[in-house]
Amino acid sequence: MPKIRFTNPHSDKPCLIFVEPRAEEYRLRPGDAFTVEFDESDRAERMIGDADFDVSWNDKGIVVWTASGNDFVVLDQSGNELEHGHQQPSED
Repeated sequence: MPKIRFTNPHSDKPCLIFVEPRAEEYRLRPGDAFTVEFDESDRAERMIGDADFDVSWNDKGIVVWTASGNDFVVLDQSGNELEHGHQQPSED
């Protein structure tokens, strides 16, 4: 299963990761890390060029487009699956 690991090396600010095409958002607090694992089923038909995923960044964070469409999981450092909106501040 292809995967990519993200680490936030900053000591003072969070890092946002957006996983497309499902528009899921995850927040890495300083010192956090997580891994995005992609399902390889139908990989040959869904590849982005010759890559399993495409990574870009903008002023809001890092964007990951998966070659496997909707089939991915996001795991914390202990291997626990994270939910969409992980560590987002509440809107009180």
